[in-house]
Amino acid sequence: MNEKQLQQATNHLQAEPAEETKEHLPVKVEVLQSLQIDLGTTFNSFLPEEQRVLQMKYNSKRFGNYTDTELHTIIEALILKTAVITGWQLAEDDAYVTILTDQLRKKAIDDYQNINPDEFEYAMRTYGTKIKDWGKALNLSLIDDAICEYLGKRQHLSELESQKRANEAELPALPPGETDWSDEWEKIKNNARNGILKASFITTCVYDWLFRNKMITLTGPERWQVLEDCREAYALEMKEALVISPTKEGRRLYELLVKEGKEWQQEERLWTAVVDYGKRETVRIEALNAIANEQNG
Repeated sequence: MNEKQLQQATNHLQAEPAEETKEHLPVKVEVLQSLQIDLGTTFNSFLPEEQRVLQMKYNSKRFGNYTDTELHTIIEALILKTAVITGWQLAEDDAYVTILTDQLRKKAIDDYQNINPDEFEYAMRTYGTKIKDWGKALNLSLIDDAICEYLGKRQHLSELESQKRANEAELPALPPGETDWSDEWEKIKNNARNGILKASFITTCVYDWLFRNKMITLTGPERWQVLEDCREAYALEMKEALVISPTKEGRRLYELLVKEGKEWQQEERLWTAVVDYGKRETVRIEALNAIANEQNG
């Protein structure tokens, strides 16, 4: 790929959408702007990095919606960006690069059709840099390893998003407090048994169900300590997000969150986010305790 082709590919990725299609494209939002814009309770119940992944799904047109010519140009630029991001060597052989471009384009059509260029770059930055094949020639297998890691996370978050939206849609028609989350609770405990339980995989509805059924074993002071721990964890995530997407409002919220005292609790957006974080963490702890009690019993 020569310098002219590189410039054309880069310009294509950075170009503004055509005027007639602008109104049909979703608005891009920064990581911490989710705390400023009302995107619904579903979105706000996710952690900052999870929100970022969900936002990226709507940032730009998916691979499957590009023409062959457009996709070829985009793939050329993404191959170069991948080499820069990961440190994988891009062969100087033009024939090799041509074949790699063609095969990645076909892979995008066959297997990556539902993701977009922003997600591809994120996957390379997040997962590609962890694949320790320094000095190895950039190839389809290395790229696919990173993309598959991202697709797993994306699928899980998309399923949670759909589930939460469905639950919200059903809420007005359901008697308050009567939804049964026992099946989900059993799944969570099973994940704990298998050592694959993460708080981010848990819906806050399970906490509410456990609480209604008096199944929370942590004491009041213990739950407050969990909340304080989650406040610190959430502050760390906000700090990391600010490095990537600095905003004045995001900085204000971060400084309020880490400030001594309880003033941060008066900020509804922070309070809701930290409480949801705490609910998921409490469920995780309760699941681990339940498994420990089963084994000891």
